Amino acid sequence: MNALVELKNVSKTIKGKKIIDSLSFTVQKGEVFGFLGPNGAGKTTTIRMIVGLMKLTDGDIFICGHSIQKDFEKAVSQIGAIVENPEMYKFLSGYENLQQYARMQKGVTKARIDEVIQLVGLGGRIHDKVKTYSLGMRQRLGIAQSLLHNPRVLILDEPTNGLDPAGIKEIRQYIRDLAEKEGMAVIVSSHLLSEMEMMCDRIGIIQKGQLINVQSVHDWIDDGREMYSIEVNHVERAAKLMTASFPDALVKIAGECLSVEADKEQIPELISLLVSKNLKIYEVKQLSKTLEERFLEITEKQEAVS
Repeated sequence: MNALVELKNVSKTIKGKKIIDSLSFTVQKGEVFGFLGPNGAGKTTTIRMIVGLMKLTDGDIFICGHSIQKDFEKAVSQIGAIVENPEMYKFLSGYENLQQYARMQKGVTKARIDEVIQLVGLGGRIHDKVKTYSLGMRQRLGIAQSLLHNPRVLILDEPTNGLDPAGIKEIRQYIRDLAEKEGMAVIVSSHLLSEMEMMCDRIGIIQKGQLINVQSVHDWIDDGREMYSIEVNHVERAAKLMTASFPDALVKIAGECLSVEADKEQIPELISLLVSKNLKIYEVKQLSKTLEERFLEITEKQEAVS
């Protein structure tokens, strides 16, 4: 069974207001699934329902085939999670913290504690007091804590929040390793779009409690249209010509250049048009569309529809 997490028509109503509306998606074994959305979209509410901290109003969630509604203990026993910030006993060492958490789970051996310490790269500092740890080290200790009982699903709510670039890179690599080497299903909620692009296999966008798009990261960025920067001597005249002749191309003025989004086959025709009108072209450069641009496109289009 490759789908370790499955949400089926999950809804949540609070005080008569539908916060989450018929959410359905799956997360596969070995996959990092990114959960994106503006503040208040319902990301944390969804995560709280998945980990059993909040009851569902309708629908069901299956973890490794076990229903949250009908088989709660078996379902949540397969989940490791950090919702918001990991809480630690700062006056204890990292190792002593893990020992405390191990007492709350059945069958966590000393060998397993040592294993997760190595997995998250804390071997050199694990016997130091947590109060001396950097924020990145505390996040890694939190991940170690969530892995003690050997779950098959890991859920991280804003795991890189507040970290410096080096710490973000570290956590990103640990998350990728957990999915690829341990075969876990990982759900990551974040607002750092560039990080999601590098970390995740698929991205799901939630807006106003509804899942409006789920795609692979590659498909998100490569949607069949190309983006180009064209440096030309008369940008306003060039923009008018392009827009009139190719109404389906998206043309914007960016300083001395034109930003053009169009089908690849249209680009030579666009350039020929400008040359035929005696415009001078100094440079044509292909641009990569970022996850942020695609995210804004989709959410703004959805906002306009609603």
